Amino acid sequence: MNIDYKLIDQITKLTNEWRSLISKDHCKDRDFHWYIETRWSYGNVPVFVVVHHGYVADRIENEYFSYEGAVYGLIETLEYWIKQEKESAEFNTLNDVD
Repeated sequence: MNIDYKLIDQITKLTNEWRSLISKDHCKDRDFHWYIETRWSYGNVPVFVVVHHGYVADRIENEYFSYEGAVYGLIETLEYWIKQEKESAEFNTLNDVD
């Protein structure tokens, strides 16, 4: 599997941004871990699974048919949850203003 190191850098930056966003509030160590697993089941071809078992983003298990697809899926998933967290923080800030 040849994955572009730019993608790895992008994921690293996104996980750092995610850590920065959620570490100010309610989180546990498991909120900081993201995985791509290879899963073989029932004699079928393997699938690649983006996995996260946190409290903030809850339980995520998204399947892809290629490792590269899972890498892009992880990027999209991180971007989605970062956006959600930013919008939530913005909403909470607006509600704090009298």
